[in-house]
Amino acid sequence: MYRTTVNGKEIIITLAPKIRKEITDRDPLYEAVLQTVERLLQTKQPTFAVNHAMLGLIIGEVQRGEVTVFAVEHIIPKQNIFGSQNFFSTIEQQANL
Repeated sequence: MYRTTVNGKEIIITLAPKIRKEITDRDPLYEAVLQTVERLLQTKQPTFAVNHAMLGLIIGEVQRGEVTVFAVEHIIPKQNIFGSQNFFSTIEQQANL
């Protein structure tokens, strides 16, 4: 679990049990999610996906309340995403709109 404040709002990033077991260096994962937190706080989106160069596609859920929780549920390694070059280019293009 990672707890911090973004724009004066307290947030928590949690990891599913399987991810906690598999990933020992969690800093890159937390940093990847933190890069999208500010944008996600401005929307009502219940889910999110983050493209990370090393980890792959990070998928999670936003649980809103007094403290917003970003629950990372799955990580899909890049080698398990078919057509990943086209897929990631599309995601990056849409994110920059």
